[in-house]
Amino acid sequence: MEKYEWYVLHVRTDSELDIAKALEKRGFSTAVPVENRIIRKSGKWIKKAYIVFAGYVFVFMRYSWAKYYAMNNISGIIKILGGGQNPIPLSESESEFVLKLSDLLSVPSVLKFNDDNSYKVVSGFLTDYADKIVKIERRYKKATVKVTVAGEEKEIKVSFIEDTEQMPEQTAD
Repeated sequence: MEKYEWYVLHVRTDSELDIAKALEKRGFSTAVPVENRIIRKSGKWIKKAYIVFAGYVFVFMRYSWAKYYAMNNISGIIKILGGGQNPIPLSESESEFVLKLSDLLSVPSVLKFNDDNSYKVVSGFLTDYADKIVKIERRYKKATVKVTVAGEEKEIKVSFIEDTEQMPEQTAD
């Protein structure tokens, strides 16, 4: 008997949460990591929830063709990653990472910048991924980080604040 594992579904962008709800109504466990991203709106920095892996839903199941067909008729699901008859599940470390991601990104990382624009990660998610940062956009308070999910390197953007700033209080609708 096969064991339950996490798989990755490629879905229509902007429908991740609806698809996750539809899957849960059919008895599947799902995960859609969300970040409280800092954005500028009406001249103020605010927090807004953003899906970290746009176009993907993570689903926990014991894979079978019956499960595949139960998912396949949900509008917006494109395919299961790894495809074919035997899709490849996430490794244990990848699934742990995906499941912790929403908690890790609930509070933005803190960076300290020097006069020469070099920086040091003070706290938060980026502490463990400082060596995986590929780009810092200080003006937009975004860091691009390379992570490996489903055996593929993906770049995700995450928010940060500077150590001299206050955390935005307001959350956008």
